[in-house]
Amino acid sequence: MLIISDNLNMARRHIAKAIVERDAGTVRELAHKITLAGADVIDVNLGLVTQGAEETMAWLVEQIQEVSDLQLSLDGHSADAMIAGAEKARKKPILNTYFVHSSHPDSMDRLMEYAARNGLELILPALDAGGPPLDPDERAGRAQELVNAAMSAGVPAEDIFVDPVVVHLAGGDGQAHAAAVLETMKLLATIFDPPVKTLAGVEYLSQGSPVELRSAVSRVYLAMLGALGLNAALVDALDRETMRDIRLIKGLRNESLYSASDAQLK
Repeated sequence: MLIISDNLNMARRHIAKAIVERDAGTVRELAHKITLAGADVIDVNLGLVTQGAEETMAWLVEQIQEVSDLQLSLDGHSADAMIAGAEKARKKPILNTYFVHSSHPDSMDRLMEYAARNGLELILPALDAGGPPLDPDERAGRAQELVNAAMSAGVPAEDIFVDPVVVHLAGGDGQAHAAAVLETMKLLATIFDPPVKTLAGVEYLSQGSPVELRSAVSRVYLAMLGALGLNAALVDALDRETMRDIRLIKGLRNESLYSASDAQLK
């Protein structure tokens, strides 16, 4: 299971403040902590930022790479910003198209073509203009449409992650959506030949829950998704219990050599 850190996200107020103020020290310190925590990828998430997004993304990539050699996942509303960040990246980044697809779907073809041309991985969300459908078959259908488009653009199946789109449990229909994601995961395992990978923003499930409960809610869901073969998880990489659970999931799925130390908090 690929561990993608969700910590460098503009939705977090202190991170947004550091980015707006170009506080390189805070960004670099966080990237260093994420790397030491054992993440495989750092998600660089600009959220709703549109003004100056290209320069901001390029700056962030440069700051992170001063202290970390991890692969980056680039995420934001602007396709131009994602491409600007990709041009600065030393390792081939992952392009997370969630925000672009939900707000600027006309830019998807451009991102798919860019990914194909440069051999980049893509994250494709199972949603449409109205958000993720509650019906798992419809959710999987949205994913299939995007996968077909990406493959037609030249992106191979092995470079595609499908995101079944986790939403807040505390929001309207949150519980029904949580169940729909699990059912969608089962469908995704059967409809693609060659197979694609799966990714889930596990951390999003517990947003809006009491702070002291967030880790437990996310971790239980992570285990459920792991049992369904989840390939990549967007998580709080600084949560030691989450990282322990991922080590155990990887060991129990025979993806790593199990050691008793995997069950210890580190």
